[in-house]
Amino acid sequence: MASGLVLVGAALVGGAQGASAEVPTPTADESVVTVRVGGDRTAAGAVAPLPGVTLGLYATVDATTVVDDDWGVCVSDADGDCSFTVPDTDAGGANAAARYVVKQIAAPAGWFTSPTLRVGPGSGSSSVAQPYAFTTPALVGGQTYSSLDPDIGFMAGSASSGRPVTDSEGVWQLSRSNPALTAQCGADIALVLDLSSSLGSQVTNLKAATDSVADALVGTPSRLAVFSFDRFSPSSGSDANHPELVSVATQQGADSFKAQYAGWTTGSGTNWDQGLRVVADAEPAYQVVVMITDGNPTRFGATGSGGTGGTTHLRDVENGIYSANAVKADGARLLVLGVGSGIDDVTRLNLRALSGETFYAGGDPRDADYFDLDDFEAAGAALRDLLLSGCEGRINVTKEIVPAENEAGDVTGAVPAGAGWQFDAGTSATGVTLDPASATTTDDGTGSVAFEVDYEGAPQDAEVTITENQQDGFTLVPVEGQNAVCVDKLDDDAPVQATSSGETTFGVVLPASGFVSCTVYNQPLGGVVVDKVWLIDGTEYAEGDQPGGFTADLSLTGPGGAEASGQEWGVERGGYQGPEGVTVDETTTVPDGCVLADAQVTSVDGEAVEPAPLPYGTTAASPARAVEVTNRVTCPPMLTLVKVVVNDDGGTATAGDWTLSATGTVSIEGTTGGDAVTHASVDPGDYVLAEEGPQEYASLGWVCVDDVTGAEVEVVGDVVSVGDEDALTCTVTNDDVAEPTPAPTTTPPAATPPPASAPGSGSLATTGAGVAGLLAGAALLGLAGWALVAAVRRRVAP
Repeated sequence: MASGLVLVGAALVGGAQGASAEVPTPTADESVVTVRVGGDRTAAGAVAPLPGVTLGLYATVDATTVVDDDWGVCVSDADGDCSFTVPDTDAGGANAAARYVVKQIAAPAGWFTSPTLRVGPGSGSSSVAQPYAFTTPALVGGQTYSSLDPDIGFMAGSASSGRPVTDSEGVWQLSRSNPALTAQCGADIALVLDLSSSLGSQVTNLKAATDSVADALVGTPSRLAVFSFDRFSPSSGSDANHPELVSVATQQGADSFKAQYAGWTTGSGTNWDQGLRVVADAEPAYQVVVMITDGNPTRFGATGSGGTGGTTHLRDVENGIYSANAVKADGARLLVLGVGSGIDDVTRLNLRALSGETFYAGGDPRDADYFDLDDFEAAGAALRDLLLSGCEGRINVTKEIVPAENEAGDVTGAVPAGAGWQFDAGTSATGVTLDPASATTTDDGTGSVAFEVDYEGAPQDAEVTITENQQDGFTLVPVEGQNAVCVDKLDDDAPVQATSSGETTFGVVLPASGFVSCTVYNQPLGGVVVDKVWLIDGTEYAEGDQPGGFTADLSLTGPGGAEASGQEWGVERGGYQGPEGVTVDETTTVPDGCVLADAQVTSVDGEAVEPAPLPYGTTAASPARAVEVTNRVTCPPMLTLVKVVVNDDGGTATAGDWTLSATGTVSIEGTTGGDAVTHASVDPGDYVLAEEGPQEYASLGWVCVDDVTGAEVEVVGDVVSVGDEDALTCTVTNDDVAEPTPAPTTTPPAATPPPASAPGSGSLATTGAGVAGLLAGAALLGLAGWALVAAVRRRVAP
């Protein structure tokens, strides 16, 4: 039958009807050739069917006219099956043993064909431009020939070592049209880096080029993710992929992003399929995906086991196309940058099949889909130009929040602000308007807003004034005396003078069709909140719940260096800038007879601390510094035990070496100065006083005095009586014992009976001191203990 269907580029000219929508069953004098057509990668090793693809049967690879306008054309159905029913293939028939070439005729809307792909050595040498066409086996009546059958020498092949470079997946590939690049400044971008072994030492330059992209996007509302691949993804030379989007609106954000791949090294093999599939499967929705590669695919599949690692087969390329389609199906524009000597005119065929039909040969990079660049430095520059090309005629303002603990003027560690920061912009330039006039940050993680400039006539320089609407609880942090830091993004971040006006306004000159990015820093104001706890005779009370007569008035210094002033307990005092110093103090009143044993800071920011006395110095913070002050009060009856040590004969013990105790209706025990034996609450009654400590000391006995009057209280046989209204301090003194003097070696004269003497007037054998003198000293030390207690009591306001 005469043929009337002509292949012109990728368009179908003529009126042929497609074959049956289902794979037909051949009769004895027919043969069926069925080709599976696929589009998007849906899972590892799985491809979604693509309906509406027109294929044709041709006599030769170079033929441009199908062998028959009817049975020589098929259109893929919903299952992706495109089937030809070839008549007269029985023995002696006109088409018996005929072999035809299957080629692409047309793609459905939103797709394009790749009539030729690059195969050959993976190194890039000896590239072969292989027509994407497949010759059927010799047709026999009653047989079906499927593109998926690897045993008939049609399409499907293992692409393993020694196999022809024409081995295919058996699923006919087509490429999705590349989504348009939205005209905007800033985007959510995924960078996909080829870390195959062919990269070698150039891996350093690849990372440097990627760094330059991140740095160039500082000041734009951009977020970046980064992936790697060799035969796997992530590559064997990297720790992990990083699909999460990181804001690079600030330099700190860019530095955090760069740190993710700083340690990456090269691996082996090149798996475009897996490198792009993980991007398609990632949770974030990317607006732009940029793949940077220096070679050709030699592996496929999720585990990288497909392919040889050294040769590019059609199957290696096809699988990359399926996964690239999945990326574009998510709405991302896929840009492929081929870099270095491994990329040539033939290799570009594969870059085109991954991305789109437009090669960058100069002009506006936003119109291009794939690039062929000499080196990674050029790749970085091209990518920077591409991503910044949507920023002309624009002012970008990024709000950063400085850590509350920073000193004034120090913006180290600042991070992008969250939602709700409003900026108003205006200009006095004639014929220039800003859109919008007011903008508010969102929760996209960039902390940025943008003002587009519209020119009624030719672009011109325009002075723009921007005012921040200050939020409560924050203060603007000037840098070198200015309210903003501005740079020219289209002039390698050259500084642009910002002129401050008032506390939150600045002006800047925007060059004609320029792009200026400004950063404004704010710091949360700090605060302090102090809570009170009362511990009265061992019972704890929150402030306000304590018994009557117990009061404490809080005072705080600041903010701004202000003198101490009153403050309510439990109520925050704010307005402190940075880690401003704050002094916490109080004035306390307790009932007559009661003693404020101590007033100490016992907790800071919810964590117990070593008790520290008032006044107490701290710093404001955000959230507010939380300080807890505990007042310990004892009311009569109460008892204090004190140890005094005399080291006049070479002793070295200290008062803390003795444990003191009083045993009666209740018992107390501890070391001198400790809470357990200082103003200890006891019941009325008799108490046995005792001590335990170093043996080489002699006790001079207990002396007790009344804390209020200072009068000595009788101690009988180490027992003291405590009355209902008593507050007593009992002191025990110990003196070190002198070493005895060695006896003379000469013979003593005859003994003479000593004269009679009064008891107690001689020397003590154990100490060599006069009893009267020691007792007098003990009494004085007891009075000293009482005086100490009285001094503590006088600290409390009446």
